[in-house]
Amino acid sequence: MFREMRRGKQALHTAACEEVLKRGTAGVLAVAGDDGYPYAVPLSYVYDAGRQAIYFHSALSGHKLDAVRRNSKVSFCVVDKDSVMPKEYTTYFRSVIVFGTIRILEDGGEKYHAIEALALKYAPDDSREGRDRVIGDGTRFCMLELKIEHMSGKEARELSRHKLDIAADKWKLKDITCLYEKESRAVYGASAAEWGNVIVKISEDKKELKSGFDMLKALDGTGCCRAYEFDSGDGIMVIERISPGSPLREEQNPEKRVEAFYSVFQTIHTSGADCEGHETYMDWLERAEQFCKDNHMGEEISRKMHRACQIGKEMFAKYPERVLLHGDLHHDNILLGSDGYCMIDPKGIIGPEIFDIPRFLLNEFGYVSPKEITSHEIKVHLQRIFKLLKEKTGYCVEDMEKLLFMEGILAAVWCMEDGEDAEEELSSLNCFFKKTLP
Repeated sequence: MFREMRRGKQALHTAACEEVLKRGTAGVLAVAGDDGYPYAVPLSYVYDAGRQAIYFHSALSGHKLDAVRRNSKVSFCVVDKDSVMPKEYTTYFRSVIVFGTIRILEDGGEKYHAIEALALKYAPDDSREGRDRVIGDGTRFCMLELKIEHMSGKEARELSRHKLDIAADKWKLKDITCLYEKESRAVYGASAAEWGNVIVKISEDKKELKSGFDMLKALDGTGCCRAYEFDSGDGIMVIERISPGSPLREEQNPEKRVEAFYSVFQTIHTSGADCEGHETYMDWLERAEQFCKDNHMGEEISRKMHRACQIGKEMFAKYPERVLLHGDLHHDNILLGSDGYCMIDPKGIIGPEIFDIPRFLLNEFGYVSPKEITSHEIKVHLQRIFKLLKEKTGYCVEDMEKLLFMEGILAAVWCMEDGEDAEEELSSLNCFFKKTLP
């Protein structure tokens, strides 16, 4: 129904699109206006991620309302960045456009939810009493709900390089090399007189980047790379580059892999860590389940995602301790340094310590030869890993199996969110669980 973006390399992933909608303060709503003319009107708005909806305030009558009563299909655009570069005859831009159907809210409860969300966005410091005085009984205005059916975003490929120039000038970086560039995130290697070899990470998901930086800063090099600088305005982080930097994936001995994983696992989780302002693992799971519902992802994946959420809740109840987790502690985020293995790239998410095990387990599927991927071969290999982890951590195999299923389904749904094929993740899980839910 909706067209594919012509220049796919400039496309933003879903999470980056949502961040644009969250921080934007105005956009342009396009409707089918009078006499066949399009009518595009600039509006304030608020984005509700949980409901996958955008809310607008309106007068009780006018061109806009007449248009949406005739035709509920609309689009809405938000321009997040538009830096004019005269010497290059271009702009460094970022924008998001959504398509969906719009309706006038008639129910009192829905209408209050919408106007309160708008008030909280634009006047967050006002009291409830203050908001209620302005809102009144809700009869003096109209509220519109745009239910999102399709969302896409686009940015100039040069935008990350522009930010890199800012970082290089600010922190006197030299010998810069590109390690990874994709959509709204990039990773570069560089050298700095003050710190030596460093990694520069640039991301539009500034909240996640800041959570990871805070975790590294709190650990101060214990079991991890050191964190040096963070620019919240441009979403730039400078951290230590681990040398030699060989990833744990290169270790072929399973006992040594588990030993290295555990050496990091037991070091980075500290009780009493400052968890304020960080998301929880349940936030991730619940958003993924909502995504399946809102996008009609099919009965099977929706059922499995629901079960993944149930497992998350069960494990949160069973293991009441809360620590700052890495959140993505797989083999490529554990590197060999001069003093042993250490971790990089944490997400800084809150949950029980055991929740940092399943991502490691998912990577273990990669050590079974593609020619031998049967439920028996995978079972044999993973049961060996489970046994080794139980000896190290004391966690029971049944709980680790449940969390492996949870993590695998979450990873598959994230692939779907990004428009990628999730078949590899799902087929490996199906082999291990024989298509039954744990």
